[in-house]
Amino acid sequence: MANEVMFTTKSEKETMDFGRFLGRQAADGLFIALTGDLGAGKTHFVQGLAEGMGIHGVVGSPTFTIMNLYEDGALPLKHFDFYRLHSEDELWNIGWEEYGQGGVVVVEWADMFPSLIPDESIHIEIALSGETERCISVSWGPMAPEEVVKEIQNYAAGH
Repeated sequence: MANEVMFTTKSEKETMDFGRFLGRQAADGLFIALTGDLGAGKTHFVQGLAEGMGIHGVVGSPTFTIMNLYEDGALPLKHFDFYRLHSEDELWNIGWEEYGQGGVVVVEWADMFPSLIPDESIHIEIALSGETERCISVSWGPMAPEEVVKEIQNYAAGH
């Protein structure tokens, strides 16, 4: 990745706060590739992201459904989880070509099929660094949306 910022959250709420912040910056076409161990807080981040996008209701992990679609905000949120997939073909069979673009796309376990992650993605890795602490690393390449990148840099600098 060309650029990266890192910061620590000290609670589940702070991880969700970062998601909320990013949700308020979301624009059509935003693609977020999430990685991290089981229990690191990926779904909590997405719950905050959805709130920031104005999505109400329960936002859960799509571990068994592969994708959850939320359409009650200004933009649709397409929340994927690659954890239980064995091949890219499984994604193509459920409509990756249609669902994998437009609105805001978030993929948990994005490192399982890196060839499906577009160049304009924002990559977020959430790592356990204590009982409630999480180290969050955000990286991006030159094709990432500049406005979102600037906001992330400002957030990390003030955190």
